[in-house]
Amino acid sequence: MRYRSTYLFLLGIVFSLLIGCEGDAEYTYSPYRAFFRFSPVTAAPSTLLPALTSPGEWCYVTINGSYYNFKSATGKTDSYPKTAIEQYGTTIWFNGLLVGTPMIPEIGGSFVPVCYDLVCPNCYENGGIRRDIRIKDISLAQAICDRCKRVYDLQNSGVVIEGADEGSSNVKLYRYHCSYDNNTFVMQN
Repeated sequence: MRYRSTYLFLLGIVFSLLIGCEGDAEYTYSPYRAFFRFSPVTAAPSTLLPALTSPGEWCYVTINGSYYNFKSATGKTDSYPKTAIEQYGTTIWFNGLLVGTPMIPEIGGSFVPVCYDLVCPNCYENGGIRRDIRIKDISLAQAICDRCKRVYDLQNSGVVIEGADEGSSNVKLYRYHCSYDNNTFVMQN
């Protein structure tokens, strides 16, 4: 009798744990494959370099033919030609990148650059539409999609803070793993 009550108790705990894990988990990083490498970062002194080293700075990264194009949130631009070897390399993303350093430090007190895809994740997941996001307010570090009108918080993992639709998933921005070291920026997922 004692073993039976212990067995039922343990079985009840296992079932409650399984039921408690039900639902969609929201992860920090995008589930999509992505890759980009750029060196030397100092070749983009008014756009990418400040975005990687100065809290509150943001930079768009796109490719146009054989050039890397960088544009800061304040409108400054840099362009850098791809080398012959880089012409054969594969850059993987949806629409480009939004790279920056949030004004809020990590728990350890350091300012760590983050990297988001330029595609609006809600337009993409709800209709396969590849619409770019853009910086709405640099002082608040917010980005907006002009199609669906969702506003994303760049300081807080790209979550939707305005324009959320109750009937859809309201996906946060696609964030990718990135690092900046030895004058080289690498983004990969």
